[in-house]
Amino acid sequence: MRNSKIKTLDIKTDKWVIDYPTSLGETISFDFTYLPNAWFKKLQKQITIECFTLDKPSVETLNRYNYSLKHFFNFIKQYEIDLDKYEDLTHQHTQMFLFYLKQQDMANSTRSTAISALKWIVLYGQIFEYEGFPKRQIFDGEEYQSIKTEDVLKTKYIPDDVIKQIELALQKEEDLIIKSLIEIGIDTGIRLSEALELSEGCITEDFTGKPVLHVISSKNNTERFIPVSRRVKKAVKTLEEQTMKGRKAIGLDNLTVYWMPQAKRFDKMTQPNFRYRLKGFLKKHKIINSEGNLYPLTYHAFRHTLGTDMLNRGMSIFEIRDYLGHESLHSTAGYAKFKNQTVQKEYSKLGFIGMIVEEISEESMGKGKELDKDTLKAASLPDGACKKPIDNQGNICARFNMCIICPKFITTPAHLPVHKNHLERLRADREFYMATEYIGSQNHLETIEHALETIIDRLEVIESGS
Repeated sequence: MRNSKIKTLDIKTDKWVIDYPTSLGETISFDFTYLPNAWFKKLQKQITIECFTLDKPSVETLNRYNYSLKHFFNFIKQYEIDLDKYEDLTHQHTQMFLFYLKQQDMANSTRSTAISALKWIVLYGQIFEYEGFPKRQIFDGEEYQSIKTEDVLKTKYIPDDVIKQIELALQKEEDLIIKSLIEIGIDTGIRLSEALELSEGCITEDFTGKPVLHVISSKNNTERFIPVSRRVKKAVKTLEEQTMKGRKAIGLDNLTVYWMPQAKRFDKMTQPNFRYRLKGFLKKHKIINSEGNLYPLTYHAFRHTLGTDMLNRGMSIFEIRDYLGHESLHSTAGYAKFKNQTVQKEYSKLGFIGMIVEEISEESMGKGKELDKDTLKAASLPDGACKKPIDNQGNICARFNMCIICPKFITTPAHLPVHKNHLERLRADREFYMATEYIGSQNHLETIEHALETIIDRLEVIESGS
């Protein structure tokens, strides 16, 4: 862009109209009115003019970034996040923004541009060392990949009428191995690779007598123990009985050993073999879609369906991530499109930190909550309390060192010294803290640090009586 056109701009105004012919018209408009304060407006105008002079990026790209940043500031306003400058942003905020975008009715290209606009302005300020920008990395590079998977995840959600057809078919199915594996898939959402690795003794019980499934994941070389339904416990027992002879014959404890008629031998079931038998199940029972065609069911679709239903039932993305064994929140955020629009609207208001109350009482927790002495003792934590026992959801939680960023976490001003000490330990020696507290990533550490800062600020407000 020529400097003569820049000179004619009245940079004091918050709306610019520039003579610049495109396929959409003879002018391009820049609107800065949505920016929340004078600092943002001055900065945005200054960077825009610098880019005009450099001709990098293009005027069209600058224009797209200008109006796409509105999505970010709408998010800030809706979540009531205090943001005076970009330096107040953290990795947790960018994750929340990504989650917010996934809940909006917009094209993936629009979401992608919104993320690009925010990344561009933040990185520009960091590279050219502007004041008021984050000193550390607040993006992890997985934002675009997460957005790209959104539509794929939506198409893999199994409609209710198809689920009903499958459930009716299971009542008639005579192949007990396929029947059991499908029941396990519907109720647990484990990956096919994980289902095929189930072994004898994979079902245990917790101290309350509820069944727990031991799942081993070859995808990320991890294992987890997840609470399961009685149907899953019965399905595992059926697999143990059906495969006993085959397991003894080939010396494996795998629960998907089956008889191969043509080869006249037992073998461990592979993913291609399961998919072939699953397709046979669909054809046999005529599982069809709304258009009357054979439904293209995959085992992974059970996983996406369960993840979406968990959100519909009010579970947090942290709980779902741990249950399904996701490595990051980006995978879990893919389930942010709900069937129930009312639930979606309410869930979008949630933050990533639990309750901060003056004291744990019927007034703060609600009537009907378990607040007797034994329950409160079971709920007690060094820095607060857990809602699970109070909500009669059991006492076990496998999410080590995630309490303070869990929606079920409760804390009060009485625990303020503990939180301050926690933050001091973290900041005194970050590497030692990560090692002793089993923190595996810098992002996790920064999330905990930000949560502690927020909790301390809010508790100090309550304590001061403001």
